[in-house]
Amino acid sequence: MDKTDKKFAVLIDADNISPKKIKPVLDEIASNHGIPTIKRIYGDLTKPHLASWKEHLLENSIVPIQQYAYTTGKNATDAALIIDAMDILHQGVVDGFCIISSDSDFTRLASRLRESGKEVLGFGEQKTPEPFVKSCDKFTYVEILGAEAPAVETPQPQPAPSKTVKNGTQPASTTTKEKPAADTAQQGIRPIDKKLKTLLRDAIEALADDTGWVALGAVGSLISKKTPDFDSRNYGHSKLSSLMNALNDVVEIKTQQSNGQDSKHIYVRNKK
Repeated sequence: MDKTDKKFAVLIDADNISPKKIKPVLDEIASNHGIPTIKRIYGDLTKPHLASWKEHLLENSIVPIQQYAYTTGKNATDAALIIDAMDILHQGVVDGFCIISSDSDFTRLASRLRESGKEVLGFGEQKTPEPFVKSCDKFTYVEILGAEAPAVETPQPQPAPSKTVKNGTQPASTTTKEKPAADTAQQGIRPIDKKLKTLLRDAIEALADDTGWVALGAVGSLISKKTPDFDSRNYGHSKLSSLMNALNDVVEIKTQQSNGQDSKHIYVRNKK
């Protein structure tokens, strides 16, 4: 099965995600993972701070599951989401689950769904506790989604040079230089640090052949398995290959043409 044909149940914790981020999250799922066939949101939507969800539910065809608080200090929303997730699991109608929340209370749910052979994608803010992040197959921080690339400045027309020249000198040039197009979707939310470099070098070392070279795609897959929240966009780069170029102090990169094909493959190896 092609990964874009997989069916996902999207379960949203209304209390722990901004409504402005739901469209970018759904776009991310559809573009990179599969089809969001079930879309439900859980919470007490009568509360004033959740009122802004209404227009987003209509725009994105999300089914609201109204959940009143039975008593003060207890979160009935989490229980309702978990019960629905298990019901959907036993119905066997989806290939995976997308849990959209920054709440660590869903850690055990994510683990249980994976134990049943389902793919689990997590989406939440940077404040999401690590146990929940680690319990997912893939975790994406919503801060990196839905941002547009910075606009490229274009040179403005300059007035013609003045015909009057004083002291034999020409007026200073005021030409504006064009800035290079930005590669990134937005500024990264994490620094390129020693921890990232070590993670990369270890992955290359584990996969490299006798010459030290390994396909970049294989490296990315291994890192994602070891670190569910790894994403080149976390570091301000839209693609893994671009992130590798920024790490040229620790890795070498080469591009190789496929025999008889137009496609190219990128390979990397650790610098000595």
